Amino acid sequence: MAGRHAADDEDDDLLEDELPEEDQFGRYRYLELCRSAGISPASQVLKYLEMEAMHVEHYGLGLKGVRALAGALRLNSTVATLRLADNAIPDEGCAELLRALAGNSAVTLLDLSANRMGQAGSKALAELLMSRNTVLRSLTLSKMHLGEREGVLLGNCLENNTALRQLDLSSNDLGEKTANALGQVLMVNLGLTELNLSWNKLRPRGVAALAEGLKPNLTLQVLGLGWCGLQDAGAASVGAALKVNQGLVDVDLCGNQITLEGLRALAEGVASSTTLAAVSLDNNDLRAEGGKELLQAVDRNKGMVVCSMENTNTTEQIRLTMEALLEPRRKLRDKLHAAQQQQQQQQQQQQQQQQQAG
Repeated sequence: MAGRHAADDEDDDLLEDELPEEDQFGRYRYLELCRSAGISPASQVLKYLEMEAMHVEHYGLGLKGVRALAGALRLNSTVATLRLADNAIPDEGCAELLRALAGNSAVTLLDLSANRMGQAGSKALAELLMSRNTVLRSLTLSKMHLGEREGVLLGNCLENNTALRQLDLSSNDLGEKTANALGQVLMVNLGLTELNLSWNKLRPRGVAALAEGLKPNLTLQVLGLGWCGLQDAGAASVGAALKVNQGLVDVDLCGNQITLEGLRALAEGVASSTTLAAVSLDNNDLRAEGGKELLQAVDRNKGMVVCSMENTNTTEQIRLTMEALLEPRRKLRDKLHAAQQQQQQQQQQQQQQQQQAG
């Protein structure tokens, strides 16, 4: 392990020299901290400290390794994307890293999935997200064993945050209390465009609270609620929110024990939505009658281009009819998108020509 993660000989030689006055990338600081901790520098870390995107995943950095990295990031202004999933980083290590990022104005994307975050880490994260100087736009905290205490704390600190755009909290132990906190946030937050809560224990009451926050929200576009135990009552809450929400574009409701009763209420929301373009309902027991209800709703909503319902006990004929309805819409969407891109390119070229002429 140590041999596989050891830095090149030339990096080790740097330890013997006096550290330079200027350490633009934090490489020398990292080497110094590794030496002090008695660990071998990770060659991947050294390489990525000079790049915009750092991908050091499944590397076993642990507490000492992430401490050294945190020290480097206090000096580094190059790394903008930081992916550190599955590195055996404990709560204390997450806290140290997040405190370092509080003074870093470069990192805009952070992925700490499959590490551990508890009280210390969540407190440091809350301080980072509440800071007026935060530049973090994308945060992934999947599979981190986050519980209600961490979820509520995270939710409460997002009310006035306008920087964060994407938040992934999937595959944790979050429940009704977290959903309630996030529902309150969605009523006032003006930044989040994507929220993934899939594979949590939100259940009908939690989703009902979340749905109330969705009603006045104008910015959230992508919502993941797959495998959250919604059941029919939760599906009805989402349907009611879709009737009045004016922002959601893509909603995932897979694996939520939704039957015909919940589907009917949800279908009303799908039909009424002015923004919804995609809904995923795989692994729900919709049956043939539910499939017909959904087909009618999608037919009414001309903006829908994707409706996934695999493994729902609907008939093949219904699925084929749905695809025949949606395929022409997708082709038209792609054609319009291509035309918009071409128009933008032409405008950019005209601007460049005008600048050169001036």
